[in-house]
Amino acid sequence: MKSVEIILATFLFLGCYTSEALPSEATLAGNNPLQARLHGSAMGPEDILPPEDETKVIAACVTCQVAISLIEGELDLGAPIDYLIQEGIIICVSIVGYTQTFCDGFVPLVAPILYHIFTTNDVDSADFCGMVMSAWGCNTTDPSRDWSVDIHGEKPPVIPISLPDPDQPTLKVLHLADTHLDLLYVPGSNAACDNELCCREESGTPGSPEDEAWFWGDYRHCGSPKWMLEDMLRNIVSEHPDVSYVLWTGDLVPHNMWSTSVEWNTQIIKTTNEMIRTYFPGIPVFPVAGNHEMSPLDEYPNPEDRPAELAADWLYQTFLEEWLQIVPQGLDNSTVLHAGYYSILFKPGFRIISVNSMFGYTANVWLAENSTDIASELAWLETQLNQAEAAGELVHLLGHIPPGILYAERTWSREYNRIIRRYENIIRGQFFGHTHYDEFEVFHEGGRPIGVAYIAPSQTPWNSFNPAYRIYTIDGDRPDTTRMVLDLSMYIMNLTEAHQTNVSRWFELYNAKIDYGMASLTSDDWHDLGIRMAENRTLFDLYWRNYVNAADPYLEVGCDDICYEKRLCDFMTSDRNDLDACYKVVQKMKKAQGLLEK
Repeated sequence: MKSVEIILATFLFLGCYTSEALPSEATLAGNNPLQARLHGSAMGPEDILPPEDETKVIAACVTCQVAISLIEGELDLGAPIDYLIQEGIIICVSIVGYTQTFCDGFVPLVAPILYHIFTTNDVDSADFCGMVMSAWGCNTTDPSRDWSVDIHGEKPPVIPISLPDPDQPTLKVLHLADTHLDLLYVPGSNAACDNELCCREESGTPGSPEDEAWFWGDYRHCGSPKWMLEDMLRNIVSEHPDVSYVLWTGDLVPHNMWSTSVEWNTQIIKTTNEMIRTYFPGIPVFPVAGNHEMSPLDEYPNPEDRPAELAADWLYQTFLEEWLQIVPQGLDNSTVLHAGYYSILFKPGFRIISVNSMFGYTANVWLAENSTDIASELAWLETQLNQAEAAGELVHLLGHIPPGILYAERTWSREYNRIIRRYENIIRGQFFGHTHYDEFEVFHEGGRPIGVAYIAPSQTPWNSFNPAYRIYTIDGDRPDTTRMVLDLSMYIMNLTEAHQTNVSRWFELYNAKIDYGMASLTSDDWHDLGIRMAENRTLFDLYWRNYVNAADPYLEVGCDDICYEKRLCDFMTSDRNDLDACYKVVQKMKKAQGLLEK
């Protein structure tokens, strides 16, 4: 391969990496793609799996650094962006192996961002690769990457939480995540196409009846049919008419990453918001910015000093217009328009804060340019919590990217965890999406559990999931309310059954307290569940069934010992900089299996 082809192939590779275009996972991991994902640490379903072999990791990091140096040299010689785009499309098809449709659309979307970063910054190759490929094990030694948030005051003594008696008032709360509506979904179309989103007229002719897209949604690379989402919302309204409010933790746009645009993304955002308003009129909804809402997806720039054509202003304006119709009074227009986050005093003494976690997601290549508390968001969050503490308020935090996944930016995750530890007394719930699995992250301080992140399953089947949603029971309106999650249930529609019967059936898959044998849902109880799962494989197998939404493709693969270890580790990890709780729970698992002395 000529040097210029190496440059352009790497240019394209970095774009594909940051924009979540997947090469074959089976090729990357050498086994079943679902099993490969289960053998990895927690991440988003579109995030590229890093190699497991340490020598390959080192090689990838070195290759990245060499390639970045070559790219900079080529640009220094005056290579224009149009040239890079056209050559990039050729290599995208002929060498990388994507479809012409994908490459024609995707390369022009991502190239201007990379071009801007390389031509307006003195990019250090080791630093760039250490940021963009940190999930692969690459590192940066740039001291500017090790920043911190100022914390106000000393942490007060931890106040024990007294849970309510059973007869006390409660609130029923709906958690939606990763709806990924596709308005172009067509039943009977090709569900086995070569692109990352199928089940559309543009997906080509099905090769066999087995390739035809199912009516209610499909386990393959397909988005959510509108009628399936509406059916789910009707079921929720029918079965849970007493929902008090809705948590909606992001990702509305489907996975057509090669053809996103301001117009398409805006249409999806507006249509999905209209659906929510229709089925929950007058009910408060608290939305979150997801990685798919931006075009190109993931790429949320620093709002300061950004060229208009690369800014996210259009998205924040759309958020504001739509959120003003569903969020209770008190929405701060300025923070939404600045960077898509907000804080609301929902009830007296009860605050809900929505964070734009895209500034802590390594797939956002803008972090390579500057990663220091983008939009001053974590500083703002800490101030909000400090003021809430002074006012005697309890807080729920919302975000899209969970802080403990492999692709969480390391410093952002560490600082977020510092804030959670400082304000342990008032933070009574954290709610995320993104992974499409039904899962949890337990937060620790010195080995002591201090909180839990509730990570909701997706409504979209993309890919290999049953559509699902969660219902929480939360301590209600009373003088000594804790605002703790007291219980939760997860509901699904089994796609195989719906396809075979032509009838949708939503049902409760599990209840946390009953199925997991939990006395309550405090952080101590979740930590204890992790320990019990390490010592009881049968209990873990129940958790794992729920973790994959009882989806048939995953159940066929199963969860082997590697999967078992990874899921336990994920459960106990809220910060990839600190794996102590992970190591301890895995050690308990191995002792229970007789692999270590007890």
